[in-house]
Amino acid sequence: MAKPLRVVTAALLFLTAIAATGGRPVCAKEAAADTGITFETILEVEHTARLLAILLDSGRSVINENQDIFDEPGTSGKGLAPDVFERQLTDMFRSRSGVDLHNLNAGHVPGQAKKLMKELVAVSRHVVADVQSERNPSGKPGRFIPAIFGDRVAALFTERTGVRMKQTTLAPRNVANAPDSTERSALEFFADPSYPREKPIGETTAKSGIFRLMFPLYTTRRCLDCHGEPKGELDRTGYPKEGLKLGQNAGAISVIIPIAK
Repeated sequence: MAKPLRVVTAALLFLTAIAATGGRPVCAKEAAADTGITFETILEVEHTARLLAILLDSGRSVINENQDIFDEPGTSGKGLAPDVFERQLTDMFRSRSGVDLHNLNAGHVPGQAKKLMKELVAVSRHVVADVQSERNPSGKPGRFIPAIFGDRVAALFTERTGVRMKQTTLAPRNVANAPDSTERSALEFFADPSYPREKPIGETTAKSGIFRLMFPLYTTRRCLDCHGEPKGELDRTGYPKEGLKLGQNAGAISVIIPIAK
């Protein structure tokens, strides 16, 4: 049976692992030796997964901040053309990660991350371009929201790159976003109010040759329009509200990257 390594991202991308027996903490170098995967590879893949998660969530945030545009009657999203979206995405991502998407060589960004981030930006632009032609004749809200953007981008990105991205939560509205057992364990950690904000949880599995990262998501004021209180009341899209509060954990972005020894 493969021995999983659970790693939690901390300052300077330091990784720790939890041994399969006894819960004894070990350093990432020791963990790498257990799997046959180099320490440097684990760090680079973890860094890549984290940047991808932040980039997807930054795109969700841009859609969130421009929600009124997509709720207007007529052709959806005309006020957020792909070029406008990319400028806002670049600014949002830079403020959250310190990385400039237009100058990736200036930072300590792994080569794999550079290629994948460029593809994720291209996919995000494609999804935003596609929605321009979708009609919203009645101005019905909720036709294109951050979750829908995230689902479309994640599906297309996974298809193009083989790196799986997924939005998930303990109580998904879309059954396709239901967590697997590993994702559920991480989500339960994130749901604890004492869990450090925006600290991802990762796992390297030697047998399957993959790195998995769970990046926590949190509610904004716009999120509460559909997911806030009163719990059980139907929101504007027809779903019952979950009763979440501002800043509460609302799920995670799951990233799975194949790795080679």
